[in-house]
Amino acid sequence: MIMPDFAGRAVLVTGGTRGLGKAIAMEFARANASVFVTHRWGSVEETELIGEFDAAGLSPPVVVEADASDHAATRALMAHIKSQASQLHTVVSNVSFAKVVNDMDDLKRSSMELSLGYSAWPVVDLVQSTHATFGSYPRYVTTMSSDGVELCHDGYDLAGVSKAALETLCRYLAVRLKPHGVRVNVVRAGYVDTPSSRAVVGDDVVKSVKERVDVVTMDPAGVGRACVALSSGLLDSVTGQVLKVDEGMSLLGPLEFLVGRRERSEFTSDGAALAAGVGQEAR
Repeated sequence: MIMPDFAGRAVLVTGGTRGLGKAIAMEFARANASVFVTHRWGSVEETELIGEFDAAGLSPPVVVEADASDHAATRALMAHIKSQASQLHTVVSNVSFAKVVNDMDDLKRSSMELSLGYSAWPVVDLVQSTHATFGSYPRYVTTMSSDGVELCHDGYDLAGVSKAALETLCRYLAVRLKPHGVRVNVVRAGYVDTPSSRAVVGDDVVKSVKERVDVVTMDPAGVGRACVALSSGLLDSVTGQVLKVDEGMSLLGPLEFLVGRRERSEFTSDGAALAAGVGQEAR
């Protein structure tokens, strides 16, 4: 296995103190990067976070409080990083926020603008602020998206639209920044069982799906390793793309979630495949 070495390279993971963001930060630390992570509103116990890195044998990250939607906070964040690193090698824009939509009355312009401000626009602000502070763009930019761009999840309206805007922004950024040697890509992660993801779909939904499908959630470290790979130099021919990192779950149709995944082993005389365990009902 090729193991990239990020020694001497600074990496920023926004929203990197818990859940998926923390897993991404830990994988960059495993690759010897100097990792900076952000959080907002005191949402993390720094001592506990550093303890997790120490327990895994990883160098602890530099933790900075910064509101991803606040331009001034982003500029202050970059100044903080510059005080400890000469260049910012990689930016992973992971912060996302959107209000849950329960009915038509919840679809409000102010809520849409709030979601865009946290889930889509920060990648632009991060790139511009990096250039303004360091005099150069980050070599690699990766943003986190979801299948809500293409699939309609209950209550996910504003988040889905914001993620769609994010993916479009990244395609344009990839074209605009390519002459500067920058690679911009999107990781569309599979379902990672975290407190924030449960807040969107609900504990009951997660429990129900897990009972029907053998493997529906994935190890967040797999998403982290994908982000490391995109920033390693091994995939520099890839830019402006959406990479699905979901253990192949996006390949499954809705019936797999209703009846569970089974090997197809029976065939009727006319060649139609029947799912084992479903039998004649599938005809």
